[in-house]
Amino acid sequence: MMQHKPLTIVTISLGNLKRRPFRTFGLAMMVAMFAFTLFGGSMLAQNLSNGIESLSKRLGADILVVPGGFTKNMEGALLRGEPSTFYLDGALTEKIRTLPGVQQASGQLFVASIDAECCVFPVQFIGYEQSTDFVIHSWLPKQINRPLEEDEVIVGSYILSKPGETLTFFGRPVKVVGVLDRTGMGFDTSIFMTQSTALHMMQAAHKIKPFPSEPSDSWISSVMVKVPKDQDVDAVAYSILKKYASEFDIRVVIAKNIMRDISTKLSRLTYLIYGLSLVFWIIAVGVLVIMFSVSFNERKREFSLLRVMGATRRKLVALVLCESLMVSTLGTLIGIGMSGLVVFSFSTLIGSAIGLPYLHPPLSTILMIAGTSSLLSLLVGPIASVYSAIRLGRSDIYMMIRENE
Repeated sequence: MMQHKPLTIVTISLGNLKRRPFRTFGLAMMVAMFAFTLFGGSMLAQNLSNGIESLSKRLGADILVVPGGFTKNMEGALLRGEPSTFYLDGALTEKIRTLPGVQQASGQLFVASIDAECCVFPVQFIGYEQSTDFVIHSWLPKQINRPLEEDEVIVGSYILSKPGETLTFFGRPVKVVGVLDRTGMGFDTSIFMTQSTALHMMQAAHKIKPFPSEPSDSWISSVMVKVPKDQDVDAVAYSILKKYASEFDIRVVIAKNIMRDISTKLSRLTYLIYGLSLVFWIIAVGVLVIMFSVSFNERKREFSLLRVMGATRRKLVALVLCESLMVSTLGTLIGIGMSGLVVFSFSTLIGSAIGLPYLHPPLSTILMIAGTSSLLSLLVGPIASVYSAIRLGRSDIYMMIRENE
């Protein structure tokens, strides 16, 4: 004997939605648009916030001294990993070190690669002076508990290499001794080495693509300057410029200004993201209110028959709310799923396109954002169906039957 599934609110709701697949999918896509925008936008804002925090921890220096005309190059190398080669006289480091208000000063040398087998993109070589460095050494991998030797390098997280492997740049082999954790900054596509090794790289690069002048052993690209907490960073930066700007043709980049500019951009982007989310939420609720109202008028005969069969008003209201919740659930799954696919699969491209530090948060934060976005998305359907549910709860069975005769 044929067995029939019991008629419950859930089974009836599923049956109704299956009978109108295009309508169901259309309503679900309205919710999906909101879920996609909210989850994707929230993840984008959180990733940028993490990137800024990473930059703040790793920047280290209060003032960055660079050659005139290369301020943007320096920022591009730090924030986006844009390879660049620029240089100034290394004698500047010692001169800055003796100025009042300067706690530490250390030179770095930047060399841009031409191409490399390890990478699908150009990389930035950063040579640092180990004896005076106060920036890079503090966040190198913990397993590197000794100074780097000649032709030893530590690579960023995007460099396709492992410790012990040998890489060749400009015909010069170097040994990888460590890999950095992901930073969300330009350091992910950078390779760190001693200043001596970087100079040899520059000399090798000069043979392939000559610089305007012969590389000098005293060349550096920037001076990282640390200022005591009780000193005015702006005043120290001004004194550096006043003393050496004309002699060495230099400019200064103040770290706190970089952070302020990035924070301002992040705030604007966050307002835009949540503004769009609010607009999509209002649109989704509005469209669903109209569609559920139209559906209510179309289904008066169905509801009246259910009332005749013994269904209470409360059960009919529950039926409407259940259908709307199912629509929201489908839309939420589609929206969150598609958004997650885009955010995580194309994170490198997104970070490059934005041009700001971009770093994924821990799993717990991702789950919290996903949970909050899902909850807000799931509420769209039930909220939109409240009006129809109230009308249904107040409807008289006799009038509903008469209207459908």
